[in-house]
Amino acid sequence: MYYTWCLAILFALNTTATFAQTPPSASTPKSHQTNFQIVASAADVTSDSDMLIAGYLEKASIIICGKSHPIEVDAKLDTGADSTSFHATDIVIHKKKKTVTFTVVDGTGDTQRITCPYLRTVRIKKRPTGREERPVIAAQIRIASKVIDAEINLTDRSHFSYKLLVGRKDLRKGLLIDSSQKFRLGKPVSH
Repeated sequence: MYYTWCLAILFALNTTATFAQTPPSASTPKSHQTNFQIVASAADVTSDSDMLIAGYLEKASIIICGKSHPIEVDAKLDTGADSTSFHATDIVIHKKKKTVTFTVVDGTGDTQRITCPYLRTVRIKKRPTGREERPVIAAQIRIASKVIDAEINLTDRSHFSYKLLVGRKDLRKGLLIDSSQKFRLGKPVSH
């Protein structure tokens, strides 16, 4: 965990520390040498990447099933969630056809009824009721200039403030989160 924070700080400062470039001396204990090598190799990988630093809330657009009109929503970028979830209602899974039909509402209040293939279903633990089966579909999420090809599960998020929750699996594809910031990156660049 300590090394993850070090890497985040190094990336945020857009620099590498001297110890990441200097080999350990002969007097350095073996346990410290191992730790040193982990930090150095991880710092090198991070410094070359194309990561954006985003706030924990950002404007996002999402294209589902190749539709030409993206759905624009406010998204919560949640490092505590493993997968990405998107708000949909009236979800009907057609197992024989391997499709799912659902209704979405975009940021302007327009409603769309969409039918598209689903990749699989997942069972998500829900505290009082046990488990919930959710369809997983392919989608393209855009946050600022970053385009993320994602697999999102559909669920009714009407009792949540944000209709799109982006989890760790998709955040790894180019976003670091600054939990003290909101809407740091502005609107998504056009698709």
